[in-house]
Amino acid sequence: MTVPLVHLPLVQGRTVRRYMQRGEQDVLLALVNHIAPKIMVEVGVNVGITAKAVLSEVTTIERYIGIDVEPGYTFEIPAQQIERPVFPGLLVKSHPRFELVLRGNDLPTEADFVFIDGDHGQRAVREDSIWATQVVRHGGMIVWHDYQKPTVEVTGVLDELLAEGRALRHVAGTWPVFERR
Repeated sequence: MTVPLVHLPLVQGRTVRRYMQRGEQDVLLALVNHIAPKIMVEVGVNVGITAKAVLSEVTTIERYIGIDVEPGYTFEIPAQQIERPVFPGLLVKSHPRFELVLRGNDLPTEADFVFIDGDHGQRAVREDSIWATQVVRHGGMIVWHDYQKPTVEVTGVLDELLAEGRALRHVAGTWPVFERR
């Protein structure tokens, strides 16, 4: 079973971003703008490339919470170890609407939009998905990155969630999957 495809119009001409394929930042920005969240959470903020783009283009956001891992964290997929940032949130740490939360500390208890792009191991993706489902308000959205990317374990988890009855949609030609809550 695979997540059904949807087609979204893309804004052309953006710079390709690290860790995203061409057009994926446009997809994410379109989804965020559609929801017009006050509180957005990004699991796997890394240096803040996505946070910087969202904060510069989405005016409804009052709080952008970037979650990342402590320096000693061990990823489930060993190859992902190189993705651990030395300075999480570096590009947005001084932005007045941004706050950094390191895993193991108190996670947010409510959000309008959650973008999951952290540890891509099966256990972590499942745990992040359960947590996101509990905190996203009615009418909000969860977006996962890296669906159908063969080097990570996101696809299996999302296919299981779909089989459990979740209303997931895969954006054609990209790795994002989203669910409106």
